[in-house]
Amino acid sequence: MRIIMAEKLKNMIDLEEWLKIYEKISKELNLSFQEDTRATELLSVLIRNKGLEAKVLESIVYKKHVIIAGAGPSIVDDLENVKKIDRKKVIYVTCDGATKAFQEIMDDIPDLIVTDLDGFPKEQVACSKEGSIVIVHAHGDNKEQIATYVPKLDKVIGTTQVRPKEKVYNFGGFTDGDRAAYIIGSFNPASITLIGMNLSEEVGTYSKPIIFDRTRKIIKLRIAKELLELFAKKIQEQKRNIKLFNLTKDANDDIKGFQPITLKKYVELVYK
Repeated sequence: MRIIMAEKLKNMIDLEEWLKIYEKISKELNLSFQEDTRATELLSVLIRNKGLEAKVLESIVYKKHVIIAGAGPSIVDDLENVKKIDRKKVIYVTCDGATKAFQEIMDDIPDLIVTDLDGFPKEQVACSKEGSIVIVHAHGDNKEQIATYVPKLDKVIGTTQVRPKEKVYNFGGFTDGDRAAYIIGSFNPASITLIGMNLSEEVGTYSKPIIFDRTRKIIKLRIAKELLELFAKKIQEQKRNIKLFNLTKDANDDIKGFQPITLKKYVELVYK
Protein backbone atom coordinates (compact mmCIF):
# COMPACT_ATOMS: atom_id res chain seq x y z
CA MET A 1 0.00 0.00 0.00
CA ARG A 2 1.37 3.40 -0.98
CA ILE A 3 1.80 5.84 1.90
CA ILE A 4 2.52 9.52 1.32
CA MET A 5 3.78 11.76 4.11
CA ALA A 6 1.50 14.76 4.54
CA GLU A 7 4.37 17.25 4.48
CA LYS A 8 5.22 16.21 0.92
CA LEU A 9 1.93 17.53 -0.34
CA LYS A 10 2.37 21.18 0.53
CA ASN A 11 2.28 23.97 -2.05
CA MET A 12 5.46 24.86 -3.89
CA ILE A 13 5.25 28.43 -2.62
CA ASP A 14 3.92 29.91 0.61
CA LEU A 15 0.76 31.99 0.18
CA GLU A 16 2.18 35.12 1.79
CA GLU A 17 5.34 34.90 -0.33
CA TRP A 18 3.21 34.51 -3.43
CA LEU A 19 0.98 37.48 -2.57
CA LYS A 20 4.05 39.72 -2.35
CA ILE A 21 5.17 38.53 -5.79
CA TYR A 22 1.69 39.03 -7.16
CA GLU A 23 1.51 42.55 -5.76
CA LYS A 24 4.48 43.48 -7.98
CA ILE A 25 2.88 41.79 -11.00
CA SER A 26 -0.42 43.57 -10.41
CA LYS A 27 1.31 46.95 -10.30
CA GLU A 28 3.19 46.27 -13.54
CA LEU A 29 0.04 45.16 -15.37
CA ASN A 30 -2.38 47.44 -13.51
CA LEU A 31 -4.47 44.58 -12.16
CA SER A 32 -7.17 44.92 -9.51
CA PHE A 33 -7.05 42.85 -6.32
CA GLN A 34 -10.68 43.79 -5.76
CA GLU A 35 -11.80 42.44 -9.14
CA ASP A 36 -9.63 39.33 -8.66
CA THR A 37 -11.40 38.75 -5.36
CA ARG A 38 -14.82 39.20 -6.93
CA ALA A 39 -13.97 36.67 -9.63
CA THR A 40 -12.72 34.27 -6.96
CA GLU A 41 -15.95 34.62 -4.99
CA LEU A 42 -18.01 34.01 -8.13
CA LEU A 43 -16.05 30.86 -8.98
CA SER A 44 -16.36 29.64 -5.39
CA VAL A 45 -20.14 30.01 -5.47
CA LEU A 46 -20.45 28.25 -8.82
CA ILE A 47 -18.41 25.19 -7.80
CA ARG A 48 -19.35 25.00 -4.13
CA ASN A 49 -21.47 21.90 -4.64
CA LYS A 50 -19.58 20.24 -7.49
CA GLY A 51 -15.96 21.38 -7.26
CA LEU A 52 -13.37 18.67 -6.65
CA GLU A 53 -10.92 18.77 -3.77
CA ALA A 54 -7.41 19.50 -5.01
CA LYS A 55 -6.13 16.34 -3.33
CA VAL A 56 -7.66 14.28 -6.17
CA LEU A 57 -4.65 15.40 -8.21
CA GLU A 58 -2.38 13.32 -5.99
CA SER A 59 -3.62 10.03 -7.41
CA ILE A 60 -3.21 11.35 -10.95
CA VAL A 61 0.29 12.84 -10.91
CA TYR A 62 2.20 11.45 -7.90
CA LYS A 63 5.44 9.83 -9.16
CA LYS A 64 4.16 10.03 -12.74
CA HIS A 65 5.84 11.61 -15.77
CA VAL A 66 3.89 14.76 -16.59
CA ILE A 67 3.99 16.83 -19.77
CA ILE A 68 2.72 20.40 -19.54
CA ALA A 69 1.66 21.68 -22.96
CA GLY A 70 1.69 25.42 -23.53
CA ALA A 71 0.04 27.15 -26.47
CA GLY A 72 3.25 28.49 -28.01
CA PRO A 73 4.11 28.45 -31.75
CA SER A 74 5.79 25.03 -31.52
CA ILE A 75 2.88 23.21 -29.91
CA VAL A 76 1.75 21.35 -33.07
CA ASP A 77 5.26 20.07 -33.82
CA ASP A 78 5.83 19.24 -30.15
CA LEU A 79 2.62 17.22 -29.91
CA GLU A 80 3.45 15.37 -33.12
CA ASN A 81 6.78 14.57 -31.49
CA VAL A 82 5.41 13.12 -28.24
CA LYS A 83 2.49 11.41 -30.00
CA LYS A 84 4.84 8.48 -30.56
CA ILE A 85 4.96 7.78 -26.81
CA ASP A 86 2.54 5.25 -25.31
CA ARG A 87 -0.34 7.41 -24.02
CA LYS A 88 -0.43 5.44 -20.76
CA LYS A 89 3.16 6.40 -19.95
CA VAL A 90 2.52 10.12 -19.59
CA ILE A 91 0.07 12.41 -17.83
CA TYR A 92 -0.83 15.35 -20.08
CA VAL A 93 -1.70 18.81 -18.78
CA THR A 94 -2.82 21.31 -21.40
CA CYS A 95 -2.78 25.05 -20.80
CA ASP A 96 -5.87 26.85 -22.06
CA GLY A 97 -5.75 27.03 -25.90
CA ALA A 98 -3.28 24.15 -26.12
CA THR A 99 -6.27 21.93 -25.34
CA LYS A 100 -7.64 22.45 -28.86
CA ALA A 101 -4.25 21.58 -30.36
CA PHE A 102 -4.12 18.45 -28.19
CA GLN A 103 -7.53 17.31 -29.43
CA GLU A 104 -6.56 17.85 -33.05
CA ILE A 105 -3.09 16.29 -32.98
CA MET A 106 -3.53 13.54 -30.38
CA ASP A 107 -7.15 12.71 -31.18
CA ASP A 108 -7.67 12.38 -27.45
CA ILE A 109 -8.38 14.45 -24.36
CA PRO A 110 -5.78 15.64 -21.83
CA ASP A 111 -5.84 14.37 -18.27
CA LEU A 112 -5.88 17.89 -16.85
CA ILE A 113 -6.58 21.35 -18.25
CA VAL A 114 -5.23 24.49 -16.57
CA THR A 115 -7.14 27.49 -17.88
CA ASP A 116 -8.53 30.96 -17.40
CA LEU A 117 -11.04 30.18 -20.17
CA ASP A 118 -9.83 32.72 -22.74
CA GLY A 119 -8.52 30.22 -25.32
CA PHE A 120 -11.13 28.00 -27.01
CA PRO A 121 -13.28 27.37 -23.89
CA LYS A 122 -15.91 25.34 -25.79
CA GLU A 123 -13.27 22.73 -26.56
CA GLN A 124 -12.35 22.63 -22.88
CA VAL A 125 -15.97 22.05 -21.92
CA ALA A 126 -16.11 19.19 -24.43
CA CYS A 127 -13.01 17.62 -22.86
CA SER A 128 -14.59 17.95 -19.43
CA LYS A 129 -17.64 16.03 -20.65
CA GLU A 130 -15.32 13.23 -21.77
CA GLY A 131 -13.35 13.06 -18.51
CA SER A 132 -10.70 15.77 -18.31
CA ILE A 133 -10.40 17.61 -15.00
CA VAL A 134 -10.48 21.36 -15.65
CA ILE A 135 -8.56 23.58 -13.22
CA VAL A 136 -10.22 26.96 -13.72
CA HIS A 137 -8.47 30.16 -12.71
CA ALA A 138 -10.35 33.24 -11.53
CA HIS A 139 -9.07 36.75 -12.20
CA GLY A 140 -10.60 40.16 -12.61
CA ASP A 141 -10.94 39.99 -16.39
CA ASN A 142 -12.67 36.64 -16.81
CA LYS A 143 -15.80 36.84 -14.68
CA GLU A 144 -18.00 36.61 -17.79
CA GLN A 145 -16.20 33.47 -18.99
CA ILE A 146 -16.50 31.93 -15.53
CA ALA A 147 -20.24 32.61 -15.41
CA THR A 148 -20.71 31.23 -18.94
CA TYR A 149 -18.57 28.10 -18.96
CA VAL A 150 -18.02 26.87 -15.39
CA PRO A 151 -21.65 25.67 -14.99
CA LYS A 152 -21.06 23.45 -18.06
CA LEU A 153 -17.97 21.73 -16.65
CA ASP A 154 -18.31 18.29 -15.09
CA LYS A 155 -14.99 17.91 -13.26
CA VAL A 156 -13.63 21.21 -12.00
CA ILE A 157 -11.13 22.59 -9.48
CA GLY A 158 -10.86 26.32 -8.81
CA THR A 159 -7.72 28.46 -8.48
CA THR A 160 -7.04 32.13 -7.79
CA GLN A 161 -4.12 34.54 -7.71
CA VAL A 162 -5.33 36.26 -4.52
CA ARG A 163 -6.57 34.82 -1.24
CA PRO A 164 -8.33 31.45 -1.65
CA LYS A 165 -12.00 30.83 -0.96
CA GLU A 166 -14.03 27.65 -0.47
CA LYS A 167 -13.09 25.14 -3.22
CA VAL A 168 -10.79 27.75 -4.84
CA TYR A 169 -7.06 27.28 -4.19
CA ASN A 170 -3.94 29.36 -4.62
CA PHE A 171 -0.93 27.24 -5.63
CA GLY A 172 1.00 30.22 -6.98
CA GLY A 173 1.70 31.00 -10.61
CA PHE A 174 0.31 33.67 -12.91
CA THR A 175 -0.03 32.53 -16.52
CA ASP A 176 -1.64 29.19 -17.32
CA GLY A 177 1.75 27.64 -18.16
CA ASP A 178 3.71 28.52 -15.04
CA ARG A 179 0.66 28.04 -12.82
CA ALA A 180 0.34 24.49 -14.16
CA ALA A 181 3.88 23.80 -12.98
CA TYR A 182 3.16 25.11 -9.48
CA ILE A 183 -0.02 23.02 -9.26
CA ILE A 184 1.54 19.79 -10.52
CA GLY A 185 4.75 20.25 -8.53
CA SER A 186 2.75 20.36 -5.31
CA PHE A 187 1.82 16.69 -5.82
CA ASN A 188 5.34 15.39 -6.43
CA PRO A 189 5.39 13.85 -9.91
CA ALA A 190 8.46 11.96 -11.07
CA SER A 191 9.12 14.57 -13.75
CA ILE A 192 7.65 17.68 -15.35
CA THR A 193 8.42 18.31 -19.02
CA LEU A 194 7.45 21.44 -20.94
CA ILE A 195 6.30 21.49 -24.56
CA GLY A 196 4.86 24.40 -26.53
CA MET A 197 6.44 26.68 -23.93
CA ASN A 198 7.91 29.33 -26.24
CA LEU A 199 8.40 32.38 -24.06
CA SER A 200 9.82 34.79 -26.63
CA GLU A 201 7.98 37.52 -28.53
CA GLU A 202 6.23 35.20 -31.00
CA VAL A 203 2.66 34.32 -30.01
CA GLY A 204 1.15 30.99 -31.06
CA THR A 205 -2.09 30.65 -33.01
CA TYR A 206 -3.59 28.50 -30.25
CA SER A 207 -2.77 31.06 -27.58
CA LYS A 208 -5.84 33.24 -28.03
CA PRO A 209 -8.47 33.34 -30.77
CA ILE A 210 -9.21 37.05 -30.31
CA ILE A 211 -7.28 40.27 -30.80
CA PHE A 212 -5.19 41.20 -27.78
CA ASP A 213 -2.57 43.70 -26.61
CA ARG A 214 0.67 42.21 -27.98
CA THR A 215 2.90 44.29 -25.69
CA ARG A 216 0.99 43.11 -22.64
CA LYS A 217 1.21 39.51 -23.84
CA ILE A 218 4.99 39.75 -24.17
CA ILE A 219 5.23 41.08 -20.61
CA LYS A 220 3.19 38.08 -19.43
CA LEU A 221 5.52 35.70 -21.26
CA ARG A 222 8.48 37.28 -19.47
CA ILE A 223 6.68 36.89 -16.14
CA ALA A 224 5.94 33.24 -16.98
CA LYS A 225 9.63 32.58 -17.57
CA GLU A 226 10.62 34.25 -14.30
CA LEU A 227 8.03 32.25 -12.38
CA LEU A 228 9.08 28.96 -13.98
CA GLU A 229 12.67 29.68 -12.99
CA LEU A 230 11.52 30.47 -9.44
CA PHE A 231 9.58 27.19 -9.49
CA ALA A 232 12.74 25.27 -10.47
CA LYS A 233 14.60 27.00 -7.66
CA LYS A 234 11.90 25.97 -5.18
CA ILE A 235 12.23 22.34 -6.32
CA GLN A 236 15.92 22.44 -5.38
CA GLU A 237 15.43 24.33 -2.12
CA GLN A 238 12.73 21.92 -0.94
CA LYS A 239 14.77 18.91 -2.10
CA ARG A 240 11.84 17.50 -4.05
CA ASN A 241 12.92 14.64 -6.26
CA ILE A 242 11.23 16.01 -9.39
CA LYS A 243 13.14 16.09 -12.66
CA LEU A 244 12.49 19.13 -14.84
CA PHE A 245 12.87 19.07 -18.63
CA ASN A 246 12.11 21.26 -21.64
CA LEU A 247 11.13 19.42 -24.82
CA THR A 248 9.89 22.54 -26.61
CA LYS A 249 11.09 22.62 -30.23
CA ASP A 250 13.66 25.33 -31.01
CA ALA A 251 12.98 27.06 -27.71
CA ASN A 252 14.58 30.50 -27.86
CA ASP A 253 14.41 30.88 -24.12
CA ASP A 254 16.68 29.02 -21.76
CA ILE A 255 14.42 28.42 -18.78
CA LYS A 256 16.89 27.99 -15.95
CA GLY A 257 16.29 24.80 -14.02
CA PHE A 258 14.55 23.02 -16.92
CA GLN A 259 17.04 20.81 -18.73
CA PRO A 260 16.68 20.61 -22.53
CA ILE A 261 16.04 17.00 -23.53
CA THR A 262 15.73 15.09 -26.81
CA LEU A 263 12.75 12.89 -27.58
CA LYS A 264 15.02 9.85 -27.55
CA LYS A 265 16.25 10.62 -24.02
CA TYR A 266 12.71 11.37 -22.85
CA VAL A 267 11.40 8.08 -24.23
CA GLU A 268 14.19 6.25 -22.41
CA LEU A 269 13.13 8.00 -19.20
CA VAL A 270 9.40 7.20 -19.37
CA TYR A 271 9.90 3.60 -20.50
CA LYS A 272 12.47 2.86 -17.79
